[in-house]
Amino acid sequence: MSRVRAGKLVFRDPVLLCGVVYLLLYFDASGFLRLGLLAAILHELGHIFVYCIQQRHLPVIEVTMTGFCMHTAGERLSPRQRLVLAAAGPAVNFLLAGVWVLRLLQTTTIRGSAFWAANLLTGLFNLLPIPPLDGAQMAACAGALWQQKHGKYAQTAGNDCKTGTFGVK
Repeated sequence: MSRVRAGKLVFRDPVLLCGVVYLLLYFDASGFLRLGLLAAILHELGHIFVYCIQQRHLPVIEVTMTGFCMHTAGERLSPRQRLVLAAAGPAVNFLLAGVWVLRLLQTTTIRGSAFWAANLLTGLFNLLPIPPLDGAQMAACAGALWQQKHGKYAQTAGNDCKTGTFGVK
């Protein structure tokens, strides 16, 4: 497994990653895959933006075949900060879907409808309570906040980041 580092970005298996993305985009005549990838990238940028606001610096971001992973080992994040961080990605997708609904009311296009659907589906999919998705992160953080409120505080564990889109290592 090879890794290439470019500042705060780490690419795992970059030749394979670029080859697969190239082939997928080459055969994407309709352009729907491009819109789905755009929705996924905007989702991840929501996580990164909130992290930068919370911590005042960029995390190390690993780009893999399955998505992005933020390495936050050693960072002191409270359960509330983790909850907000996990909710940021779906929030960006739902915000964009809402804006696109307003835009589609004025003029309906196939690409506009596809972008709306891609954002809505990306946000909903990531709310599933299955690790390493955002829904599982949010449920764990909500549980930790509940335990903290009732005197049984336990630190939430982060994702191992091996298979997820948004992970914390």
